[in-house]
Amino acid sequence: MAKKSMMYKGVLFEDSLENYLSRESTSICQFLYFLCIDDIAKHVERTFYTNKSWHFKYSVSSMIKLFVVKCFRKLSYDKTISSLTEEEAILLSFFDENGQIKLPSGGTLHHFVKYRLGEEGINEVMMLLGEKILKLSSEKEAKIDSTPLEASRYDKYADYNPHYECKMDKAHITMIGTYSVFMTHTKGVAGDSPELIRHIEALKKMDADVESYSADGGYDSFLNHSNIWYHLNAKPIISYASNAVINQEGEEERIDHWVNKMWKIGGDVHATMEIKLRFLYENGREEQVGMYLRNQNIRDETFDEQYKKRAECEKIHGHIKDVVKFDIRRIRNGSKKLYSLLNFIAYQLLVLTELQNKVKNKNSFGRYF
Repeated sequence: MAKKSMMYKGVLFEDSLENYLSRESTSICQFLYFLCIDDIAKHVERTFYTNKSWHFKYSVSSMIKLFVVKCFRKLSYDKTISSLTEEEAILLSFFDENGQIKLPSGGTLHHFVKYRLGEEGINEVMMLLGEKILKLSSEKEAKIDSTPLEASRYDKYADYNPHYECKMDKAHITMIGTYSVFMTHTKGVAGDSPELIRHIEALKKMDADVESYSADGGYDSFLNHSNIWYHLNAKPIISYASNAVINQEGEEERIDHWVNKMWKIGGDVHATMEIKLRFLYENGREEQVGMYLRNQNIRDETFDEQYKKRAECEKIHGHIKDVVKFDIRRIRNGSKKLYSLLNFIAYQLLVLTELQNKVKNKNSFGRYF
């Protein structure tokens, strides 16, 4: 593991996360000390700050780490600040050039999260984090699933979902292996399927290199199959109904029929199947392409084995809920999306810290406080 150095009161300190992995309990601030997000902090400064020098009273990197502490310790803004020891403030780099501790108030942290970043900023940070996680990970298998964000039973704005038997909103999360890279927030009874295209577009923007994209039956549609294949160059592994049948329009004979029908605009029945499918997709036959892909899955004897890997989703969703406050209880209706995204990227930042420091035991945040 690489060492990190810090200059404090003219003294150079060097340390490595490896020195803390065997301890039973360690401050989350010590863990975050080894997180490097200077590039993300600079993007936030350029995008969400003006050129007035007083806006830079506190390091953006330190403020981002501080809201991770808030989410991890599940405290209010004021209590988060008062929970910090002098050593923790130093680890988060809240000191001036003279080595004097300078902590923001709870109100300042709240303003940074809700008004300086807001939903737009948090979404951008999530995309940047997803991109960094993808670059550091060798995983090639993507998967998506939704999970309930539980609300109070008295919440008049939350939907009652009969499947989960509670009032809730939903988080739709895409993972690469066991790493969460993207999330969208919807109402509690919103359909899963319409959300998939946003996740595909996000992965494409992150330049994700994936071989497959798994989803349960809630995302099953011909269009979703073809969108995954076309935009990500990945195999769609979407669960289909037990009574699903081979769709004739997705057979090779019908593919050739429609390619030949459009010969005047470049259709070539002698081309490879991939070229023919791309041609059809680009000329208004996206669903037919999806039919072909689903037919291949129905015929694939190894499909069930491939689909089993999606089971990791529920385990990671449960872990996110253990680590941060991943629900919408006691949150104002207008802030639910903001805070669900905030807690999600706090979890992403913890995952990124492990990746950057090559920690072998993934998602092992239990010993931190």
